[in-house]
Amino acid sequence: MKTKSWTVLLAVLGLGFAAAQQAFVYTDFAEVHEPVELPGGSWTWFPDEALAGSLVDGTVRLLGVEETRRLWRGGAVTFFYRGAGSAQLAYLTRNLGYSLYYDLDVDRGRLVGWSKIDNRMERALKLERLTFVAGEVPLRAGQAPVMEGKLMARGLAADVAAEAPAPVYAGSGGGVFRYVLDRPPTLEPGVNELPFLKTDVKPVYTWRFQGSFAQVSKLSFVRGYTLTAPAELAGGLVNVRVDGVLVGQAFLRDAARGSRVQVWLGADPEGKATRNIEVLKDERKEKVYRVRTVLKNPRNEPVRIELVEFFSARQIALKLPSGAERTPQGYRLELVLKPGETRTFDYTVTLRY
Repeated sequence: MKTKSWTVLLAVLGLGFAAAQQAFVYTDFAEVHEPVELPGGSWTWFPDEALAGSLVDGTVRLLGVEETRRLWRGGAVTFFYRGAGSAQLAYLTRNLGYSLYYDLDVDRGRLVGWSKIDNRMERALKLERLTFVAGEVPLRAGQAPVMEGKLMARGLAADVAAEAPAPVYAGSGGGVFRYVLDRPPTLEPGVNELPFLKTDVKPVYTWRFQGSFAQVSKLSFVRGYTLTAPAELAGGLVNVRVDGVLVGQAFLRDAARGSRVQVWLGADPEGKATRNIEVLKDERKEKVYRVRTVLKNPRNEPVRIELVEFFSARQIALKLPSGAERTPQGYRLELVLKPGETRTFDYTVTLRY
């Protein structure tokens, strides 16, 4: 089953192995890399009690040497290999996970992405670099072999940073999105919230109507905001604030850099358009309507309008003005109204049944 996930890569990029502990954290699991100094021939690992039961089968390995075999016995894993010296112990654990959300400050034009990392390792994790990577990663493996016996406890000293450093957008690669944090604060046991993205955006207030044609005198719009994705964005909840006040929560879908992002917040009492529908022909097999829609912006800020209408008939003939786009079952109109501006939109539709 595919797991919609984030990856947190905690590594120093470059040749060779990093000197610090690393991890790749997904929604429900993580891959951890621990630096080790290996003697020649073989080395035995004693995972602590909190970690042993969370290991994912088939994911324990040594990086930097050529392994020949492994032996699981008595609460330990013995690795046999060719080579020696600096290497890394790598394994997947279900004791790290994440969730995420965004804060959108409309007045400041600021989007901040937050990751909530759940550290259930029962020890603090000190990291050199934290890279958030969004994408889909399949995980089908089950639990690692059950190891009985006395387990040796391990721990890391907690070195808490006062504030997380500013993130740097690193681009995309390999079908995933990455965000980098240098010298992140220590991940303490529990839930750690860290910003993975801080960027400027230009949200535009937006009204949208999307529905089937009906002989009504008014159309009601839903409200929201439209912006251009400043980076690749993983889907998540968005808190939208205007004048420091929460005006709603919405769900942001996965978005590629430069694509249109829209968050919808419900109905707007001011979001109305008036309509005049003139019946030009009304027969059983053919009906013709001339429709005038009056769009008015009563706000003191620009409003982006999206009007999408569908028609149900065997054949549809539409006479649309410039600026409107024909769709298979109707049309789409997109425009921006200045503060106080009024525009009319006229079209004629012929429906054959």
